[in-house]
Amino acid sequence: MKCFSKRILALFFITLAGCTSAPSVPSPAATEPATARVFKNTQVSLTFDDGDADNYSIRADLADNDLHATFYVVSGFTNSNGYMTHDQLRDLYNDGNEIGGHTLSHQKLTTVRGAELEREICQDRSNLVAYGFDVTSFAYPFGHYDNQARQVVVNCGYTNARGVSDGPEQIPPQDAHGLRAMPYIVSDTRLPKMMRYITEMDDGGGGWAIFVFHHVCDGCDPYAIKPEVFSKFAKWLGEQQSNGLIVKTVGEVMNEK
Repeated sequence: MKCFSKRILALFFITLAGCTSAPSVPSPAATEPATARVFKNTQVSLTFDDGDADNYSIRADLADNDLHATFYVVSGFTNSNGYMTHDQLRDLYNDGNEIGGHTLSHQKLTTVRGAELEREICQDRSNLVAYGFDVTSFAYPFGHYDNQARQVVVNCGYTNARGVSDGPEQIPPQDAHGLRAMPYIVSDTRLPKMMRYITEMDDGGGGWAIFVFHHVCDGCDPYAIKPEVFSKFAKWLGEQQSNGLIVKTVGEVMNEK
């Protein structure tokens, strides 16, 4: 009887020890990895307005991540203080980036008429062609244009023109000379927001997100992106290309349509 009682008591303590032990935690290896997003019918274009000198600093970010961008250049400012030189533009072009027009002196095209309007648009393109660039894309300064300005852009040989609002654009776009862009990227635009522009567009069925950048610097201008933010964005875009995201210049996208 005593032996039986001892056995019962031993079983009781063994059971109690099992109940008070820490619950088991699945090992990290047992956790399933997150499913990578697969992009469908989703394209991105990186565009830079004005030809600011600090834009040249992203050359390595683009090359390292197999990206190409469109640089809309005010040819009358080229080689002057604060703007890229002919040689820098040629470096970017030889890397596979696109050089586009942005008028001769950055005029609002709704405020100039006649010969002056034609000079702003056509002479700008002629200058860039003379530098040795294949120039087919144009961006309206400040996004301002009307039917007259649009027609001059067409007459001067541009096959497409970009505004600065109302994006994302659809594929193919309804108006090649009125391309819609995402909101300006400014100094307080954060990386997650830029990523959401793309993922939310993809969730909605796809489209074309045309990003508008100006300066690349830390605090030099309200219309600027910090270099480290752009570097992270470029890296993310480069990685997502293996998941179906298409990143091309504006000219490349339009030439396919």
